[in-house]
Amino acid sequence: MMSSIENSIIKIDMNNCTKCKECVKDCVANLFYFEQDNLQIVESFEDRCIECGHCEAVCPVNVIRLKYHKDEELEPRSVREEVPTYDKFLNLVLKRRSIRRFKEKPIPKEEIEKLLKISRYSPTGGNSENVYFTVVQDRSTVTAISRHITKRLTSLVNSLEDPKGRDLLKKSRSEQEIKQVVENLPSIKRKLDMIEKGIDFWCWNGELIIIHGDKVEGGISSNSALAAAHIMLAAETLGLGACSLGYLTNFANEYQTIRELIKIPSNHTVGYCLTMGYPDVKYKRIPARKPLKVQWF
Repeated sequence: MMSSIENSIIKIDMNNCTKCKECVKDCVANLFYFEQDNLQIVESFEDRCIECGHCEAVCPVNVIRLKYHKDEELEPRSVREEVPTYDKFLNLVLKRRSIRRFKEKPIPKEEIEKLLKISRYSPTGGNSENVYFTVVQDRSTVTAISRHITKRLTSLVNSLEDPKGRDLLKKSRSEQEIKQVVENLPSIKRKLDMIEKGIDFWCWNGELIIIHGDKVEGGISSNSALAAAHIMLAAETLGLGACSLGYLTNFANEYQTIRELIKIPSNHTVGYCLTMGYPDVKYKRIPARKPLKVQWF
């Protein structure tokens, strides 16, 4: 009997395999099988394995190892044993609100690292693990980002309200884009009025987490959103608040100046942006939501 099965991705200690077939049942890519009562892996294993780690996690005797990580990173037992109750998790979800008022208190780097650890374990399509994080704690950089967005939108409003300026815009933007901006013009002007009154509508004077990934790879938008959702919930457990920044996401993808400020690689697209900090507001109750929209079959 062979002592091990090994290739560039995986190593299996066959001497201690109990032949329970849990790896066969759980592998999403169907890469394990039994032949003559012995565990085997398919010839195309290295091409098809997505290194999700399910085989490692499900093995009752710990004989399967994926080579991309170090042994000390493996949890010795299932963390599912300590999951919060439904009611406790519901309470966390209900408690979370988008926070836009922050204290002038910097977030310790250690606390942000805790949030990033949570997001590291958020799901990604096909186990691609293809999201990157840029953290902006420097206040001058946050201010520079906000000023740049304000400058761009002010210029856009001035162009739209001037016939010659609108003609110039038509040369660089599609008819649909012009129509959409015109429809949003009242909203944009209200936001610019808020900014003139000292309100940082774009970043809310918080610290930023920008989530991004390779433009060519699929799933960056959904994977970034999943990571952001984990961060926003985890922030509540640390006494922090967070808010999504859709405008910043759009502007970071459109304007090179912002990308250069936060050093986003040229081949990356920004999937999600968050602002965060210590809340300077306390909510006394939970507002109702619209009725659930659901179909059952």
